[in-house]
Amino acid sequence: MIIGILILIFSPANCQVVDPVKWKMEIREGENGQSSIAFISSIEEHWHVYSTILSDDPEAFGPIPTSIEFEPNDQVEIIGVLSPISNMLTAYDPNFEMDLNFFENEAIFLQNLKCSPGVSTELRGTFNYMACDDSKCIFPDPINFSVVVEDGMFISIQEVLPQLPGEAGGNKGIVNPIHWSVSSTDLGGGSYELAYTVQCDDHWHIYSQHLEGNEGPLPTVFGVVLPEGGEAGAVTEPEPHVEYDPNFKMDLAFFEGTATFTQKITLNEPTVLRVSVDYMACDDSGCLPPNFEEFDVDLATGEVRMVMAEASESFPGGNDESSPWEWDIDVKAPLSDCNEVQHEEESQSLWTIFFLGFGGGLLALITPCVFPMIPLTVSFFTKGSKDKRKGIQRAVIYGLFILMIYFGLSLPFHIWKIDPDVLNQFSTGVGLNVTFFVIFIVFAISFFGYFEITLPNKWANKADNASNAGGLLGIFFMALTLVIVSFSCTGPILGSILAGTITQGPMPLTAGMTGFGVALGLPFALFAMFPGWLNNLPKSGGWLNTTKVVLGFAEVALAFKFLSTADLVIQTGLLKRETFFLIWTIVALLTGIYLLGFIKFPHDSKKTKLSAPRVIIALAFIGFGIYLAPGVLKKPTWEHGLLAGFPPPHSYSWYEHDTDCPLGLDCAHDLDEALEMAREKGKPVFIDFTGWGCVNCRRMEENVWIKPEVFKLLDEEFQVVSLYVDDKRDLDEAEQFNVPIKYDDGSEKVKQIRTIGDKWSTLEILQFQNSTQPLYVIVTPDGKLMNSPVGYTPDEKEYADWLKCGLEAYQQTARK
Repeated sequence: MIIGILILIFSPANCQVVDPVKWKMEIREGENGQSSIAFISSIEEHWHVYSTILSDDPEAFGPIPTSIEFEPNDQVEIIGVLSPISNMLTAYDPNFEMDLNFFENEAIFLQNLKCSPGVSTELRGTFNYMACDDSKCIFPDPINFSVVVEDGMFISIQEVLPQLPGEAGGNKGIVNPIHWSVSSTDLGGGSYELAYTVQCDDHWHIYSQHLEGNEGPLPTVFGVVLPEGGEAGAVTEPEPHVEYDPNFKMDLAFFEGTATFTQKITLNEPTVLRVSVDYMACDDSGCLPPNFEEFDVDLATGEVRMVMAEASESFPGGNDESSPWEWDIDVKAPLSDCNEVQHEEESQSLWTIFFLGFGGGLLALITPCVFPMIPLTVSFFTKGSKDKRKGIQRAVIYGLFILMIYFGLSLPFHIWKIDPDVLNQFSTGVGLNVTFFVIFIVFAISFFGYFEITLPNKWANKADNASNAGGLLGIFFMALTLVIVSFSCTGPILGSILAGTITQGPMPLTAGMTGFGVALGLPFALFAMFPGWLNNLPKSGGWLNTTKVVLGFAEVALAFKFLSTADLVIQTGLLKRETFFLIWTIVALLTGIYLLGFIKFPHDSKKTKLSAPRVIIALAFIGFGIYLAPGVLKKPTWEHGLLAGFPPPHSYSWYEHDTDCPLGLDCAHDLDEALEMAREKGKPVFIDFTGWGCVNCRRMEENVWIKPEVFKLLDEEFQVVSLYVDDKRDLDEAEQFNVPIKYDDGSEKVKQIRTIGDKWSTLEILQFQNSTQPLYVIVTPDGKLMNSPVGYTPDEKEYADWLKCGLEAYQQTARK
């Protein structure tokens, strides 16, 4: 089940909108005055949609079933329920790890309706479905439809398209299920009572102020700005519901329907108070981002006004007609669908992460904390048992317990609510990357032998004492003892796995930790089965410490990768591309020099024995340093494709370049500027939604853009604009503005745009319904979309074909 949920969360990463299911609707005449509306799907190969009933188990938790909802209309009778009439399949679904009912190739659903003679009306509704293949699922927009009835006859059915951002009427379809109101009561004597009343739409709820622990949703928080001498009491809340919340998989206190919170205020004289409420709204299937609302309360008159930030003139409703959000782009209907690219999903597969963790476990095996334990522990089991078979059995169980312990370490992360858009911001955040830089440097110093990172001794002592117990319990505590006492060697490697997977969610972390546990536990089982192999193991000695020191150098190199990401997003210039190459070159050369015996650390032997393997490895590190060294030059002797995505981009450099754009292209970093340049040159605009901390963006630039055919197209045929969505630099005060978002119920909320990254990430989300990078878009200078946007596309030919497709569409429009 967890695998399925994680696949659903991460499958859309870095990709354009996938639409593998095409629907058409029609009216079918029936008997006895009834008619049916039919929803007929054409499903692409390998994809399927689910039935109205998922399985025989009514409590099965899995995908979204196909369903229909109608707006209230007393003049039309809904007969029965939505029913499928196609050949339904029932089979095991790997996304949700259960048997499910679904349809392939074609699915037809019927809903019977009846209307009295002479009635003319319009019946509106929503058709919901979910589409999956064997590796991922998508959540398509619901199909809003309208059925026209004239003189009691069902005449037609058609789709009602929602308006896009920037069109008249605002952002239709955005849910606003929570409605707040505030009132005040004069209690006399300078005391007042504030009442905060919330009205939650059906199936929605907000959370209590008092939630236990730091995991889970955000609690509701109230605030009040008091004048001098004023006092505010605690906010009193009614008795909440306490039930299991499927979003956070725990019991939580929440409020649904209507709830009123009260707070007593004492003031010297009545005034206008600014009060606020910060809250999170959820239903049983998901949560909206945290929201913040403010009100001005006039205690003298009782009047209350909701505080709305005013929209700036550079946004719809203002006077700046060049605002990019005012483009009239229909992202669902590009002018050309030629060579539509289905780009490669770049999220690491669970198997890839498993084997990376497995590799980390193999490294841990040859550290001085673990390696000597292998023959000792295996001998204990095989020689301490009454028969060989039992000894092998105990050693195998010991290895399994090691696996279970490391697997169990990842389980707490599964209670976190992972939001891909939040994680995208989190992974490029300055705080996270600087923290990992410090942690990795500390790990490196520990590996060099200047101190050891250990867990408390009493933990190891308690586990060791418990291991004296007999049976499975004793074996378990022996495994736990190994995990604890070896932490000084395994901890930094585990930290690397954590750093590489924590922003992808809990399942990749579990895959990595499981791979690590398998690699660490497997030798104990294998050597117990084949004890003769022990004779072939190298003896413990100085080479184990050498391995540990080499890993320390690797930790230093990785530390500067994290510091580079933090530097890029705030543009301090501290760690430019050449500085990065210089540091990595020095680290590689120092590693080689150390292996040749010219550098000593505290736990190294006084005499260095230069074996053939050691010399070969040393020369490999020196060779890698030589490979890196030209990276500090303005024009490197060779390209560094092996490191694509790791160093900062070419434009972030010591040297002055003709342009600060990728690969020296003539690009812009402002959309309005790019549109004007495109008009003057008569070229289409190539929009590059990118990020300073985006590894896939650097891979595209250094492995795909650099290819002659692609580079020539970008350089000669397009006006390139690179928009960095994680640029943390503040906009000039005059350029800062607020984004008004209008909801179906007529209410309006405002998002503040304060940084350059805020501006471009909001544009990408509102205009193209995408929040991941890279995203590439081709438009005309007047904002017409040429072909479907694409994301990470590592195939050079496929990417070039997509560029040509957009170019041909532009040339056709230019000739008209």
